[in-house]
Amino acid sequence: MIRVAILGSTGSIGQSALEVIRRHPDQFQVTALVAGRSGDALAAQVASFKPRLAVLADERVPLPVGDKVTNWASGRGAVLAAAADSETDVVLNALVGAAGLEPTLAALEAGHRLALANKESLVAGGELV
Repeated sequence: MIRVAILGSTGSIGQSALEVIRRHPDQFQVTALVAGRSGDALAAQVASFKPRLAVLADERVPLPVGDKVTNWASGRGAVLAAAADSETDVVLNALVGAAGLEPTLAALEAGHRLALANKESLVAGGELV
């Protein structure tokens, strides 16, 4: 079972990844979902995939009502925690723009395999990545 964290889960790449995971539940487990500010869309994904962690990057967006399975958090620190979570094998970073660099570095420093769908991490991070 491959444990996956998806950063940018409500965007097109994140949604496509979740569709693949939905078709192969015996091969993948979602450990964390991260969205920018789409709280309702993230809540729907959480209801379907039951990750341990759900994060809204924008702290101004109210967190949806949680359940007993998923811990909800918000802000930059929570995004970095999701990227570095020890219960994760692969991090898909589909965050938009330069916001993806720090989580990319956090995932790599944690020793995770990184599926990078964020070119800004390579452009801005260069040799660091």
